[in-house]
Amino acid sequence: MPSSYQTIQLETIDSTSRYLKDYVKNNRPTTAVFCTTKIQTNGYGQQKRSWITNQDSAIFSLAYPLARGYQLSGLVSLHIASLLHQTLTELTSETLYLKWPNDIYNEQGKVAGMLIEQVINKDYRAFIIGVGINRYSAESTPLAEGSSAVIDFNLETFFENFFTKIQQSELQNYSYNELSHYWQNHDLFSIDEIVNLISPNLKEQGTYLGINPHGQAIVKLLDSTITLSSGQTSIRKRL
Repeated sequence: MPSSYQTIQLETIDSTSRYLKDYVKNNRPTTAVFCTTKIQTNGYGQQKRSWITNQDSAIFSLAYPLARGYQLSGLVSLHIASLLHQTLTELTSETLYLKWPNDIYNEQGKVAGMLIEQVINKDYRAFIIGVGINRYSAESTPLAEGSSAVIDFNLETFFENFFTKIQQSELQNYSYNELSHYWQNHDLFSIDEIVNLISPNLKEQGTYLGINPHGQAIVKLLDSTITLSSGQTSIRKRL
Protein backbone atom coordinates (compact mmCIF):
# COMPACT_ATOMS: atom_id res chain seq x y z
CA MET A 1 0.00 0.00 0.00
CA PRO A 2 1.31 3.52 -0.73
CA SER A 3 2.90 4.94 2.42
CA SER A 4 1.14 8.28 1.96
CA TYR A 5 -2.17 6.67 2.91
CA GLN A 6 -3.46 5.81 6.33
CA THR A 7 -5.29 2.47 6.29
CA ILE A 8 -8.21 1.27 8.39
CA GLN A 9 -9.17 -2.40 8.07
CA LEU A 10 -12.49 -3.49 9.53
CA GLU A 11 -14.08 -6.91 9.91
CA THR A 12 -17.62 -5.61 9.48
CA ILE A 13 -19.32 -2.20 9.15
CA ASP A 14 -22.61 -0.86 7.85
CA SER A 15 -20.83 1.25 5.19
CA THR A 16 -17.17 2.12 4.68
CA SER A 17 -18.16 5.48 3.19
CA ARG A 18 -20.41 6.33 6.12
CA TYR A 19 -17.62 5.31 8.49
CA LEU A 20 -15.10 7.56 6.71
CA LYS A 21 -17.48 10.51 6.60
CA ASP A 22 -17.76 10.38 10.39
CA TYR A 23 -14.03 9.74 10.74
CA VAL A 24 -12.91 12.79 8.77
CA LYS A 25 -15.44 15.05 10.50
CA ASN A 26 -14.01 14.06 13.88
CA ASN A 27 -10.30 13.72 13.00
CA ARG A 28 -9.74 16.01 10.01
CA PRO A 29 -6.86 13.99 8.55
CA THR A 30 -4.37 15.75 6.30
CA THR A 31 -3.41 12.62 4.34
CA ALA A 32 -5.69 10.22 2.51
CA VAL A 33 -7.43 7.52 4.54
CA PHE A 34 -8.31 4.18 3.05
CA CYS A 35 -10.93 1.98 4.71
CA THR A 36 -11.79 -1.61 3.77
CA THR A 37 -14.02 -4.25 5.29
CA LYS A 38 -14.74 -7.93 4.84
CA ILE A 39 -18.47 -7.51 5.44
CA GLN A 40 -20.62 -4.45 4.65
CA THR A 41 -24.16 -4.70 6.01
CA ASN A 42 -25.76 -1.54 4.63
CA GLY A 43 -23.86 -0.34 1.57
CA TYR A 44 -25.48 2.26 -0.65
CA GLY A 45 -25.06 3.76 -4.10
CA GLN A 46 -26.66 6.50 -6.17
CA GLN A 47 -29.93 7.79 -4.73
CA LYS A 48 -29.23 5.65 -1.61
CA ARG A 49 -29.89 2.44 -3.57
CA SER A 50 -28.63 -0.68 -1.80
CA TRP A 51 -25.36 -2.21 -2.98
CA ILE A 52 -25.50 -5.98 -2.50
CA THR A 53 -22.22 -7.92 -2.23
CA ASN A 54 -21.06 -11.44 -1.48
CA GLN A 55 -18.16 -12.83 0.57
CA ASP A 56 -15.71 -12.34 -2.32
CA SER A 57 -16.55 -8.71 -3.04
CA ALA A 58 -13.90 -6.01 -2.72
CA ILE A 59 -15.40 -3.25 -0.57
CA PHE A 60 -13.53 -0.06 0.24
CA SER A 61 -13.68 3.72 0.49
CA LEU A 62 -11.08 6.44 0.27
CA ALA A 63 -11.15 9.79 2.04
CA TYR A 64 -9.09 12.28 0.05
CA PRO A 65 -8.53 15.65 1.81
CA LEU A 66 -8.93 18.69 -0.43
CA ALA A 67 -7.00 21.91 -0.13
CA ARG A 68 -8.94 25.09 0.61
CA GLY A 69 -10.30 26.58 -2.61
CA TYR A 70 -9.80 23.33 -4.54
CA GLN A 71 -12.19 23.27 -7.50
CA LEU A 72 -13.54 19.89 -8.55
CA SER A 73 -14.50 19.45 -12.18
CA GLY A 74 -17.89 18.00 -13.07
CA LEU A 75 -15.92 15.33 -14.90
CA VAL A 76 -14.20 14.00 -11.76
CA SER A 77 -16.67 11.15 -11.30
CA LEU A 78 -16.11 9.96 -14.88
CA HIS A 79 -12.37 10.41 -14.46
CA ILE A 80 -12.19 8.20 -11.35
CA ALA A 81 -14.44 5.63 -13.05
CA SER A 82 -11.95 5.52 -15.93
CA LEU A 83 -9.11 4.92 -13.45
CA LEU A 84 -11.11 2.11 -11.87
CA HIS A 85 -11.74 0.65 -15.33
CA GLN A 86 -8.04 0.87 -16.24
CA THR A 87 -7.00 -0.85 -13.03
CA LEU A 88 -9.47 -3.71 -13.37
CA THR A 89 -8.61 -4.18 -17.04
CA GLU A 90 -4.95 -4.59 -16.10
CA LEU A 91 -5.82 -7.36 -13.62
CA THR A 92 -8.52 -9.28 -15.50
CA SER A 93 -8.64 -10.82 -18.95
CA GLU A 94 -12.26 -10.09 -19.82
CA THR A 95 -13.64 -7.07 -21.65
CA LEU A 96 -15.07 -4.42 -19.32
CA TYR A 97 -17.20 -1.39 -20.14
CA LEU A 98 -17.87 2.01 -18.60
CA LYS A 99 -21.49 2.88 -17.95
CA TRP A 100 -22.41 6.49 -17.24
CA PRO A 101 -21.93 7.95 -14.74
CA ASN A 102 -19.42 5.66 -12.97
CA ASP A 103 -20.24 1.95 -13.16
CA ILE A 104 -18.25 -0.93 -14.64
CA TYR A 105 -19.99 -3.69 -16.61
CA ASN A 106 -19.05 -6.87 -18.41
CA GLU A 107 -21.20 -8.69 -20.98
CA GLN A 108 -23.39 -10.20 -18.25
CA GLY A 109 -24.07 -7.16 -16.05
CA LYS A 110 -22.73 -4.75 -13.45
CA VAL A 111 -19.46 -5.76 -11.79
CA ALA A 112 -18.48 -2.56 -9.97
CA GLY A 113 -20.11 0.59 -8.67
CA MET A 114 -18.79 3.81 -7.27
CA LEU A 115 -20.26 6.67 -5.25
CA ILE A 116 -18.53 10.00 -4.72
CA GLU A 117 -19.46 12.30 -1.84
CA GLN A 118 -17.96 15.34 -0.13
CA VAL A 119 -17.52 16.21 3.53
CA ILE A 120 -17.53 19.97 4.13
CA ASN A 121 -16.91 21.06 7.72
CA LYS A 122 -16.08 24.74 8.25
CA ASP A 123 -12.60 25.13 6.69
CA TYR A 124 -12.10 21.41 6.02
CA ARG A 125 -13.12 19.41 2.95
CA ALA A 126 -12.63 15.81 1.97
CA PHE A 127 -13.61 13.73 -1.01
CA ILE A 128 -15.11 10.30 -0.22
CA ILE A 129 -14.81 7.64 -2.94
CA GLY A 130 -16.78 4.49 -2.17
CA VAL A 131 -16.21 1.43 -4.36
CA GLY A 132 -17.70 -2.05 -4.49
CA ILE A 133 -16.37 -4.70 -6.89
CA ASN A 134 -17.98 -8.09 -7.32
CA ARG A 135 -15.46 -10.92 -7.59
CA TYR A 136 -16.25 -14.60 -7.97
CA SER A 137 -14.71 -17.92 -7.13
CA ALA A 138 -15.99 -21.48 -7.11
CA GLU A 139 -17.45 -20.90 -3.63
CA SER A 140 -19.13 -17.54 -4.35
CA THR A 141 -22.77 -17.10 -3.41
CA PRO A 142 -25.18 -15.81 -6.09
CA LEU A 143 -25.43 -12.07 -6.74
CA ALA A 144 -28.50 -9.93 -7.23
CA GLU A 145 -30.30 -10.03 -10.57
CA GLY A 146 -28.60 -7.80 -13.15
CA SER A 147 -25.24 -8.05 -11.39
CA SER A 148 -22.15 -9.86 -12.54
CA ALA A 149 -18.58 -10.32 -11.30
CA VAL A 150 -14.98 -10.48 -12.41
CA ILE A 151 -12.73 -13.41 -11.62
CA ASP A 152 -10.86 -13.14 -8.33
CA PHE A 153 -7.76 -10.93 -8.38
CA ASN A 154 -5.10 -9.91 -5.87
CA LEU A 155 -6.62 -7.11 -3.83
CA GLU A 156 -3.34 -5.66 -2.58
CA THR A 157 -2.07 -5.31 -6.14
CA PHE A 158 -5.34 -3.65 -7.12
CA PHE A 159 -5.07 -1.13 -4.28
CA GLU A 160 -1.51 -0.22 -5.19
CA ASN A 161 -2.33 0.28 -8.86
CA PHE A 162 -5.61 2.15 -8.33
CA PHE A 163 -4.35 4.60 -5.75
CA THR A 164 -1.14 5.21 -7.66
CA LYS A 165 -3.29 6.34 -10.60
CA ILE A 166 -5.29 8.64 -8.32
CA GLN A 167 -2.14 10.15 -6.85
CA GLN A 168 -0.61 10.71 -10.27
CA SER A 169 -3.71 12.47 -11.58
CA GLU A 170 -4.36 14.44 -8.34
CA LEU A 171 -8.04 14.21 -9.33
CA GLN A 172 -7.60 16.97 -11.89
CA ASN A 173 -4.71 16.29 -14.26
CA TYR A 174 -6.73 15.19 -17.26
CA SER A 175 -8.41 16.83 -20.22
CA TYR A 176 -11.96 16.48 -21.48
CA ASN A 177 -10.69 15.37 -24.90
CA GLU A 178 -8.58 12.57 -23.41
CA LEU A 179 -11.34 11.46 -21.06
CA SER A 180 -14.01 11.62 -23.77
CA HIS A 181 -11.83 9.55 -26.11
CA TYR A 182 -11.19 6.91 -23.45
CA TRP A 183 -14.85 6.83 -22.50
CA GLN A 184 -16.03 6.39 -26.10
CA ASN A 185 -13.59 3.52 -26.61
CA HIS A 186 -14.96 1.65 -23.59
CA ASP A 187 -18.54 2.90 -23.31
CA LEU A 188 -21.27 0.32 -22.71
CA PHE A 189 -23.42 2.39 -25.07
CA SER A 190 -22.59 3.34 -28.64
CA ILE A 191 -23.11 6.83 -30.01
CA ASP A 192 -26.57 7.00 -31.66
CA GLU A 193 -27.72 3.86 -29.83
CA ILE A 194 -31.40 3.78 -28.79
CA VAL A 195 -31.57 3.46 -24.98
CA ASN A 196 -34.19 3.36 -22.25
CA LEU A 197 -34.38 6.24 -19.76
CA ILE A 198 -35.68 5.29 -16.32
CA SER A 199 -36.50 7.59 -13.39
CA PRO A 200 -39.40 8.01 -10.94
CA ASN A 201 -41.06 10.48 -13.33
CA LEU A 202 -39.76 9.31 -16.68
CA LYS A 203 -39.76 6.14 -18.74
CA GLU A 204 -39.10 6.54 -22.44
CA GLN A 205 -36.59 5.87 -25.17
CA GLY A 206 -33.98 8.21 -26.55
CA THR A 207 -30.80 8.31 -28.64
CA TYR A 208 -27.54 8.28 -26.69
CA LEU A 209 -25.12 11.02 -27.83
CA GLY A 210 -22.28 10.58 -25.33
CA ILE A 211 -21.02 12.89 -22.56
CA ASN A 212 -20.40 16.63 -22.52
CA PRO A 213 -17.57 18.66 -20.88
CA HIS A 214 -19.61 18.88 -17.65
CA GLY A 215 -19.79 15.13 -17.22
CA GLN A 216 -23.46 14.96 -18.19
CA ALA A 217 -24.92 12.37 -20.53
CA ILE A 218 -26.59 13.75 -23.67
CA VAL A 219 -29.74 12.03 -24.90
CA LYS A 220 -31.91 13.05 -27.84
CA LEU A 221 -35.63 12.54 -27.35
CA LEU A 222 -38.30 12.74 -30.02
CA ASP A 223 -38.70 16.53 -29.83
CA SER A 224 -35.76 17.71 -27.67
CA THR A 225 -32.23 17.00 -26.50
CA ILE A 226 -31.65 16.66 -22.76
CA THR A 227 -28.60 16.45 -20.48
CA LEU A 228 -28.62 14.10 -17.51
CA SER A 229 -26.80 14.78 -14.27
CA SER A 230 -25.38 11.99 -12.13
CA GLY A 231 -28.00 9.92 -10.33
CA GLN A 232 -31.11 11.65 -11.67
CA THR A 233 -32.00 9.22 -14.43
CA SER A 234 -30.73 5.76 -15.31
CA ILE A 235 -29.73 4.87 -18.88
CA ARG A 236 -30.32 1.23 -19.75
CA LYS A 237 -29.93 -1.08 -22.68
CA ARG A 238 -33.05 -2.00 -24.62
CA LEU A 239 -34.02 -5.63 -24.04
